[in-house]
Amino acid sequence: MKIFPSIFYVFIIATSTIIKTLSEFYNNQQNKLIAETHKTTTELNYLRKQTNPHFLFNALNSIYSLAYKKSDLVPDAIVTLSEMMRYMLYETDNKTVFLEKEINYIKNYIELQKLRLNNIENIYINIHGETRNKYIEPLLLISFIENAFKYGTDYKGVAYVKIKISITENVLDFWIENKMENYKKDPENSGIGLTNIESRLDLLYPNSHQLTITETENNYSVHLNLILDQTQGTII
Repeated sequence: MKIFPSIFYVFIIATSTIIKTLSEFYNNQQNKLIAETHKTTTELNYLRKQTNPHFLFNALNSIYSLAYKKSDLVPDAIVTLSEMMRYMLYETDNKTVFLEKEINYIKNYIELQKLRLNNIENIYINIHGETRNKYIEPLLLISFIENAFKYGTDYKGVAYVKIKISITENVLDFWIENKMENYKKDPENSGIGLTNIESRLDLLYPNSHQLTITETENNYSVHLNLILDQTQGTII
């Protein structure tokens, strides 16, 4: 009869040990998840901060070019830049933004670029599909567009940049192509924008995007297929 209390005692000890082990495992996993989340948030904030100065330097260079030529378009360029900066300051702190606002930002950027160019006949942007009530990570596509204008503009201020954005339900297809007119790599800044966006895509859309970059002697093209966010993201 004494064997049953002994078995019961062993059972209690074993159960307590299992519960303690599972509890420690759960706590370790939770701490690991919190640490990974914090690391991801910190990295995303770092990548975003890289994007803003990169854009600002390019925009100010465009306005400086107009001012140097004593162009009457300087006031228009400043108004466009102020609208873009307002968007960047007050909208992009959220994890996601309205796709419609992000596309308006892209349009303003293109208009700003057009003001400094001598020939805009070969700059195209086509947008198809419903943009309302859809969300996207802010400032996600602009690095591709900056890159296209940087390398797609020759020394005479003539550019060839073609952009197409197609939205079907919650899927965005983004194409951009430019001629390789100005392919002189900057050893300090070359590739920063593209490396930035590839890192952000891997962090934010790990299983919901496909990025294809094609480079030839005369052309450079990017195709991004992206499953859009379905809800407004919280502030990071």
